[in-house]
Amino acid sequence: MDAAQPSGAPEPGDVHRRLASGSDVDTATDFYAQLHNAHRVQLEPVRDRDFGFRMRSVGDERFSLRSSTVTGTRWGRIEPVGRYLVTWSQHGNAVFDAGTADEHVLFPGVPAAYPVGRPFTIEAAAGVVMHAVDVDAVYLEQLNAARGGTPGPLSLTRRPEAGSLTRLQDRLSAAAPELLDTATPAVRRTALVGSVSRLLLDAFAVDTPPPGTRQTGSVDRAREFIVDHCAEPITVRDIAAAAGISERGLQQAFTRAGLESPTVELRHARLEQVRVALRHADPGTASVADIARAWSFGHLGRFAGYYLQHFGERPSDTLRG
Repeated sequence: MDAAQPSGAPEPGDVHRRLASGSDVDTATDFYAQLHNAHRVQLEPVRDRDFGFRMRSVGDERFSLRSSTVTGTRWGRIEPVGRYLVTWSQHGNAVFDAGTADEHVLFPGVPAAYPVGRPFTIEAAAGVVMHAVDVDAVYLEQLNAARGGTPGPLSLTRRPEAGSLTRLQDRLSAAAPELLDTATPAVRRTALVGSVSRLLLDAFAVDTPPPGTRQTGSVDRAREFIVDHCAEPITVRDIAAAAGISERGLQQAFTRAGLESPTVELRHARLEQVRVALRHADPGTASVADIARAWSFGHLGRFAGYYLQHFGERPSDTLRG
């Protein structure tokens, strides 16, 4: 599977950090409205507490992370056109569409998807911190289709399966420091965005079969897991767990299928992604070493040998095009 940027989706662009903080209600309201494509925003100070806010968004047109802290109450009508968002609260609950038949209470630390295809309201009590993952719709839809989902707009569940949700949360926690760092190399950012986006689909996309069920055999499940997660620091134990068999059983299954070991399969998947990254990189600014390290090749001499053996050319030749 080619994990390059899906055709038609935004190319990885300049990463921007948007930050606002202070004590002015009007400034907070305007920034919140722009950040969330919200209308009729109401941020209200509460009695006996000075108003303050801090809001942040880091990313590009394809993928960004957001957070907002408001010491007052908040309410707004959201219209997420061309975007899919998953959000979660800290230090209290938030509510989508309060007082309606579509009311959905968000509990602290539990991610929930924004309603899709329609405007909705969101409100939260004073002091609640809100976090969100914001993904371009075209990018996520094409990624979903490439993984066997139905092409076109996604349907996102309100009740994600607990295991998939935990995997998404764990990956977000691990990836957040690099995603929030505007100096993270573009190739590394692309790998992290793809990894988080796949887990987001696993957790929330209604028409995407659960991980490990899109194909029936243990070897197929293992190879699918390797392709979907090769940007992550996975081990043979992780691959075996995804395939539903023991590590020894996985090795034997690969041998019976006439394949090399799962470790070699993982290496080959990462080499393919390095090749994609090299082909799309700017030879004037990109570094073979940086791209290789972004795909978990720590020993550059061995990496160069693997690459030459696999593709019949040196990685520097691929970069120069």
